[in-house]
Amino acid sequence: MARIFLALTPDKDLNDQIIELKKDLKNNVLSEADISWQKNSDHHLTLNFVGSMEPEQIEEMYQGLTEINFMSHLQIQITNVNFFPNEDSQLLVAIVKPTNQILNVFERIDEVVTRIGFGSSLKAYRPHITLGRFKDKDRPQYSFEDFGDTQISSRVSKLDVYESEFDQGKTNFLLLKSFEF
Repeated sequence: MARIFLALTPDKDLNDQIIELKKDLKNNVLSEADISWQKNSDHHLTLNFVGSMEPEQIEEMYQGLTEINFMSHLQIQITNVNFFPNEDSQLLVAIVKPTNQILNVFERIDEVVTRIGFGSSLKAYRPHITLGRFKDKDRPQYSFEDFGDTQISSRVSKLDVYESEFDQGKTNFLLLKSFEF
């Protein structure tokens, strides 16, 4: 069985902006921090972590996803950097503005995976892109400013289906299929 998740993968423009954000954090406020940074090629905005699926369930999900009428593109806007899911967490993320477009795509995908037997999450969806994880459980406290008018923003034009594999202490993502908007 494969561990599956669905995500929006940043296009080159947005990914380059995220890489620059990480460089700025590494060189300034987090220069002394011990962080495992997300690989630059692995940035994504998870819409649904489905979990373990059989091949036939994956095919059924693909069929459901082809029936979604996506808009021609989706605007992604990063508003600030913070910890996820709360201030005491080890996960460092770029917070994505939960626009109506993103929430609509999230809901449509949730309908597809629920229809094939994977329960809907009862938690509120809080879109984010993982930047890194603090290695030290007792990390110092950090605070980050909102980006204000200098927000990171770009378009995304496809939905990707990934398999998540844990190998020798590292999580690897394998792109299985893309659905163009």
